[in-house]
Amino acid sequence: MGRILLVDDEAAVRGTLRAVLESQGYECDEAEHGAAALKLLEQQHFDLIITDNKMPVLNGVEFLKRYSQKPDPKSPVIFFTGDISEEEKDMAMKAGARAILLKPPNFGEIISAVQQALSD
Repeated sequence: MGRILLVDDEAAVRGTLRAVLESQGYECDEAEHGAAALKLLEQQHFDLIITDNKMPVLNGVEFLKRYSQKPDPKSPVIFFTGDISEEEKDMAMKAGARAILLKPPNFGEIISAVQQALSD
């Protein structure tokens, strides 16, 4: 169905998202921050990236800015975060985020956003 990269500094969040998405038939890999995600993206292609914003090393907005400068093809990016300012939302959308979903999770909303991003 699709390969998804989950980027979040909280292992429990990554694990929960992974369980939900894999139950829907998606294959998931994980990265603990934006820098680790960029490294993985140099080696592998993912159909979709779901990222937190507030993370050590490289936050979600900075990750997306750097990722958006990479050559095509690029994967769609969804933010899934509990802490993002209006300014950061604007920066994320300008850098190409497809959606910004807020924690705590609404799994139906996440699955719907994933399906939409992968069908575009």
